[in-house]
Amino acid sequence: MSRIASLSRSTPAAYRRNLTVSILAVLGTAPVIALAAPAPDPSPEPQNVEFTSAFLSGSASADLSRFERGNPILPGQQSVDLYVNDALISRETVTFREANNDIQACFDLNLLVAAGIDTTKLEAEGHALDGDCLDLRELIADARVHADAGDMGLHLSIPQSYLRRSARGYVDPKLWDDGVTAFTLGYSANVTNTDNDFGGNTRSGYLGLNAGLNVAGWRVRNQSYYSWNQRGGSDFTNISTYAQHDVDRLKSQLTVGDTFTSGQLFDSVGFRGVSLATDDRMLPDSMTGYAPIVRGVAETNATVEIRQAGYVIYQMSVAPGPFEISDLPAAGYGGDLQVVVTEADGRQRSFNVPFAAVPNLLRPGSWRYSAIAGELRDQNLTDAPKFVEATYQRGINNWLTGYAGLQASDGDLYRSAVVGAAFNTPIGAVSVDVSGSRVNFSEDRGSQSGYSARATYNKNIPSTNTNFALAAYRYSSQGYADLSQAAQWDDLIRNQGMNGLLKDSGVERNRFSVSMSQSLGRAGSLSLTGSRHDYWSGRDVNTSYQLGWSARWRRANFGVNAGRSRINDGSYDTTYGMTLSVPLGNDRSVRAPVLNVGTAHDTQGNRVQAGVAGVAGDRYQYSYGATGNFSDQNDDTVNLYGGWRGAYGSVNGSYTQGTGTRSQSVSAQGGLVVHPGGVTLASSLGETMAILHADGAKGARLGDGIGKIDRRGYAITNSLMPYRLNEVSLDPKGISYDVELEQTRATVVPRAGAIIPVSFETKTGSAYVIQTTRDDGKPLPFGSEVKSASGGVVGYVGQNGQAFVRLPDDNSVALTIDWDGGQCALDWQPANAKANAAGLNVVAGSCHAR
Repeated sequence: MSRIASLSRSTPAAYRRNLTVSILAVLGTAPVIALAAPAPDPSPEPQNVEFTSAFLSGSASADLSRFERGNPILPGQQSVDLYVNDALISRETVTFREANNDIQACFDLNLLVAAGIDTTKLEAEGHALDGDCLDLRELIADARVHADAGDMGLHLSIPQSYLRRSARGYVDPKLWDDGVTAFTLGYSANVTNTDNDFGGNTRSGYLGLNAGLNVAGWRVRNQSYYSWNQRGGSDFTNISTYAQHDVDRLKSQLTVGDTFTSGQLFDSVGFRGVSLATDDRMLPDSMTGYAPIVRGVAETNATVEIRQAGYVIYQMSVAPGPFEISDLPAAGYGGDLQVVVTEADGRQRSFNVPFAAVPNLLRPGSWRYSAIAGELRDQNLTDAPKFVEATYQRGINNWLTGYAGLQASDGDLYRSAVVGAAFNTPIGAVSVDVSGSRVNFSEDRGSQSGYSARATYNKNIPSTNTNFALAAYRYSSQGYADLSQAAQWDDLIRNQGMNGLLKDSGVERNRFSVSMSQSLGRAGSLSLTGSRHDYWSGRDVNTSYQLGWSARWRRANFGVNAGRSRINDGSYDTTYGMTLSVPLGNDRSVRAPVLNVGTAHDTQGNRVQAGVAGVAGDRYQYSYGATGNFSDQNDDTVNLYGGWRGAYGSVNGSYTQGTGTRSQSVSAQGGLVVHPGGVTLASSLGETMAILHADGAKGARLGDGIGKIDRRGYAITNSLMPYRLNEVSLDPKGISYDVELEQTRATVVPRAGAIIPVSFETKTGSAYVIQTTRDDGKPLPFGSEVKSASGGVVGYVGQNGQAFVRLPDDNSVALTIDWDGGQCALDWQPANAKANAAGLNVVAGSCHAR
C-alpha cells in the first residue's frame, strides 16, 4: 500500500466516533446540548465538554463520558500525520511516553526540523537540543501540542516567529509518491455511416488508444490509432512512445522517446531522443509563474498587506526592520501591486510595485532550462536530421529576466542561437530577443543565413479594467529559417535538385498580433484580436481582425461579433453575427435545457443556427440536444444527439440529415487499469490517478458523483494534481447497511503520472436496530455500549432504548449492554427482524440485569 495514502483527514477511529454520534442522533429526537462550552480556542488541544442527559427524552440516564474528552494516542512509537498550525506537513514516526498523567510526544532535533521550527533561535535562547525526548512546550512557551488517535495526527500550534520561512504551498518531496506498478489503457472509438444520394453509402471507423505502464518510478506511454474506411482500407499509426522519470534534485523530467520541444525560445518541433527539462509543477504554488519580490522596512511589529486590482492577495505580520516577501502568488498577466504597511500604533504608509508579466518572465533567483538530443520527427521528410537543443532562463531581479538558447543539427546542416531579455516595467511587461540561423545545404548546394527579431508586450490597467493580453511583433530577414524549415528545404534540394537561397519558399517576413479586452462593468465586455502576416515570396498579405461584445442580462447571455480578413488571393471576407443563450423554464439548476441561437453573415450569405441542449439524471449522466442549421446556400441540416456517462465508460450517438445526405454516428470512451488488485474499469483516464479500494463497499460513489466502487471493491479517480496534496473521498450513500466505511476521506501526494493505491478500511457484518428495555421497563441509558461475547464493542444505544449493532459474524448473537455502573444481557432473536422502509433490519429485545 502507498505510504502516502494514509495521510487521512478521516481515519478509522475518527469516523467510527462520528458515525456513532450520527446514528444516536438519527435514532433519537431530542437535542444534545453541551453545557458551559467556552469560546473557540485556537490551540489544537481538545476541550473538555460535559453533556447532560436531562435533555434526552425517554432515557433514564445517559452514559456520555466517552464523548467528554479527546482521543489520546497510545504510548510507544506511532506513525502520525504532522500538522503545524492546521497545515499538513509530513508523515513522521514519533515516540509517545506517559508523563504526569498525560501522553507526551517526544521531540528530537530531526522532528523539530521536520516541523519547520527555527532551531537556531532555540539554541540562541539557551536550549539544548541533543535530547531524544524534548518537551516542545518547554522549548516554546506558547506552543501547544495535541496527539489524537482519532486521526492519528500530531497537531502543533507554534508562534510564527519560531518557524522557518518556506514558500506557501510547499509540499515536502518526501511525500511525493511513485504509486504502484500498473498498466493503463484508454480508448476512444467512433463508427460513422453516411448515406449520400449522389455518392452511395460510406462507412468508417476510428479507434484511438492511449497505453501506459508504470514501473520502478518510470512512466512509459504510447499513443496510437487504428482507422478504417469502407473505400480506403485500414491503417494503424503509432503516434508516439516515450518513457519519463522524475529528477527531484533538478526539479526536472527526464524523457526518452517521442515527444516535443517546449517551444519557449525556439519553435516547437517533434523529435525522438532524450530530453531533460524543468518541470514547474514540482515547485510550490507560490513559486510558479512570475511575481516580483516585495521589499520594505517596518518600524514596529507591523502588518503588511498587498493588494492587486483592489483585492487583498497577501497579508503577513513582520518584525521591526527590513522585510522581504518572495512567495506572492502569480496572478495572470499582472496588474501593479499596492503595498500597505500598518504599524503597531496604527500608522499606515503605502507604495506601489510594478507588476506585469509575459511568458518569459521568471521570479528573481529562479531558473528554467532544457537539454535535448534526438532526431527530428516529420513524416514529410525522407531523411530527418539529428539535432541538439539547449535553453536557459534566469530571473535576475524584479524587473529583468535573461534567456538564451542554442540549436544545431548533424552534418553542419543547421545552426541557430537566440538571446533575449524580459522586462517588468511601470508601463508594462516587455520581452525582446534576437535569433540568428545558418543553413548549409547538402551536396555543396550553397548556404544561407539570417536573423529574426521578436518583441512582445503585456499590460493590465486596473483603473480602466483594460488588459492587453499580448501584443507581439516579429521580423525575419530573407535568409532566416527555423530547424523544421531548414530540414524541409534540404530535403527538397537532395530530392529535386533545388539550389541556393529559397526566396519563394514562403518565408515569413513580418508578423504582428494583438489581443485586448475591456470590461464594461454591468454592460458586459469588449474584446479585440488582430493579426497581420506578410512574406518574402511576395505572397499576398494575410490580415484579420475581430471585434466582439458580450454581456449577461438576468439568465440570458448574448453577444455580437464582427470580423474582416484578407486571404491569399487578395480578396476580403467580412463576417458579423450574434449569439443568444437562454435557459428554458423556471428550473435554475444546471438541468434546465438551454436554448442557443446564432446568426452570421459573410460572403457566402446568411446562416442561422438554433438548438436546445441539456443534461438529465441525478448525477447529470445524460446529455441531449437538437440543432438546426439554415443558410442561403440550400445546405440546411438537422442534428440530434444524446449521450450517457457511467462509472465505467461513456457512449454518445448522433443523427444528422441534410440536403441529399444522412449520417449516423456512435462513439464510446473509457479505460481500464491493471494493478496488483486486478483489473478496474473507469469512465476515462487522466495523467495522474488513484486506485480506491474499499472491500465490500460496492456502490459507494466517488467525489465526482460518477465513478463508483465495483463488486470487487475498487474504483479509479483520474483528476489528481501531481506534487500537490489531493483529497479523495467516498460517499457511503447507497452501500449496504451491512458494510461500514471506517473512513471516507484520504489525502495523497502523487508524482506526475503516478497511480496511487488508497485503501478505505471497512467493517462488515449484519446490521440491526434492536428496540430494547431493561427488566423494569425503562429504556437503557443513551450511549451505552453493546458488546459481543468476546468483549468487542459492536454498537451503541441511542434514544428510547434503540440500539444499533453490527454483528462481526452470524454466530455473535450473545450480546451484553454496559454503561457506567450497570450491565445487562440482551435477549433477542435475529430471525424475528423485519426490514423497515429504509431497508434496515429492526427487531425487539429485552435486556436482563446481570
